[in-house]
Amino acid sequence: MSFTFDVVINPVILLGAAIAGAVFGYIVFKSRLNKRKSRIQQLEKELMISNEETLEAQRAYVLLESKFKDQQTSPVIPMKINGKESSKEKASK
Repeated sequence: MSFTFDVVINPVILLGAAIAGAVFGYIVFKSRLNKRKSRIQQLEKELMISNEETLEAQRAYVLLESKFKDQQTSPVIPMKINGKESSKEKASK
């Protein structure tokens, strides 16, 4: 008695398996793609919010800096104290 191993491939089952595999692969690929697209949109939204906050801080800084410059242009008389004047002040006190 000899044992033989004959492989019988049914073309209908092979075609059905190929189609099922293709559909399954397409569904998995689309779900991963949609998940990645939503993650990218979320990261872009976070980036835009971060950029907006940075621009707000820069606007506030420029506004504060301009107010400070306006205060420096006000007329201020500098007080110069010489060595002679400071000794007279000490003696008069």
